[in-house]
Amino acid sequence: MGRYVGLLRPMIQQNLHVPAALRAMGLSGKATVEFEISPTGQLLWAKIIQPSPLSAVNRAALAAVKDGGFPPFLKKMPQRNTVFQIDVEVGAGSS
Repeated sequence: MGRYVGLLRPMIQQNLHVPAALRAMGLSGKATVEFEISPTGQLLWAKIIQPSPLSAVNRAALAAVKDGGFPPFLKKMPQRNTVFQIDVEVGAGSS
């Protein structure tokens, strides 16, 4: 499972689009996103469970998860829908 999560983090960060306002003001934040993926890699749902005080951070973090395509589960993983929680860093230093 840890190996799969290790694949998810960079994929989500790669999908991240930092809002211009955050970038211009040099602001950043972190939001924890919880989401469920099927064994085929299909995103079933996603929500913010630990928000940033900055709503732009929360929107960008959620969009990065929702916009991503995820790979099928690895062979040794349980072949059932699985819930993940990942911290998404959003800010002027992010891509």
